[in-house]
Amino acid sequence: MRVLVTGGAGYIGSFVVRHLLGQGHEARVLDNLSTGTGRAVPDVPLDVVDIRDADKVEAVLAAFSPEAVIHLAALKSSAESVRSPHLYYDVNVTGTAGMLRAALQHGVERFVFSSSCAVYGSPQICPVDERTAPCPQSPYGETKLTGERMLGWYARSAGMRYASLRYFNVAGAASDASLGEFTSESTSQLVPRVIDSALRGTNLEIYGTDYPTGDGTALRDYIHVEDLAAAHVQVLERLNSAEVCGEYNLGTGRPVSVQEVVEAIERRSGLPVPRQPRPRRAGDPMVSWADPALAHRVFGWSPERDFDEIVRSAWLWHTSGEQRQA
Repeated sequence: MRVLVTGGAGYIGSFVVRHLLGQGHEARVLDNLSTGTGRAVPDVPLDVVDIRDADKVEAVLAAFSPEAVIHLAALKSSAESVRSPHLYYDVNVTGTAGMLRAALQHGVERFVFSSSCAVYGSPQICPVDERTAPCPQSPYGETKLTGERMLGWYARSAGMRYASLRYFNVAGAASDASLGEFTSESTSQLVPRVIDSALRGTNLEIYGTDYPTGDGTALRDYIHVEDLAAAHVQVLERLNSAEVCGEYNLGTGRPVSVQEVVEAIERRSGLPVPRQPRPRRAGDPMVSWADPALAHRVFGWSPERDFDEIVRSAWLWHTSGEQRQA
């Protein structure tokens, strides 16, 4: 298939592009490079376009005529969304609506949407499955849920097949350190933040150490970025009927605490990570881990890599020459 990947020069998007190419698909990337880099996708055409620029989006679709869209372009920090909700509604809702409109106008047959476990908020029962009623606790989660609902209405109106993939916490890198997350000091992702603190000897801020969990820190479900990317391609290829359209969790079903993440990276690196406890942040759930059984039943997808591999590959990437040149 010809597949347009929005946000394809970002962390997750670049792995999705690599998997698409590996499966023989033709890919093109649309990205404004606000967080992505062309270095992550050297082998595909890259259009530096913001998804809110309707005319330029229209021109890209007219030139490429994609059969499918994988839509990852979005803002993604719960904490930032609480401070600046207008930005999240502008990019994640207005931008997604424009992309959907253009996709329908150009006859796109399949649409895979990057959603988030943030649509669940703080679930009362974990692992959480897709029958759980969404209850976002941040503008970020709310905008992702709105994107899911828009996609359903738009797609059903034109017979376009679709899936919304609710990611849990994505981490890790290619096993050979050939690709990973090109981070900055402002990254909100925990694993690269811990690694950075280990390397620099700087304090790691831990938001919430008084949760009613085993060690007082929040519990999350960490999925390897390679497994997540493979899921996108597998779902895309198997969107063969209206019956499989819908929302799907992508996680491992195994919770890991913030404290356990820190300790795992200390073991891998042999370096101490100084901690600085901070108050809980608005919009952060206490616990969140997935029941990913539905994606397995419908699409045959299951994660193959464990948390140790996430830490091993992330450490290798973030200490590699490639990442240091970022």
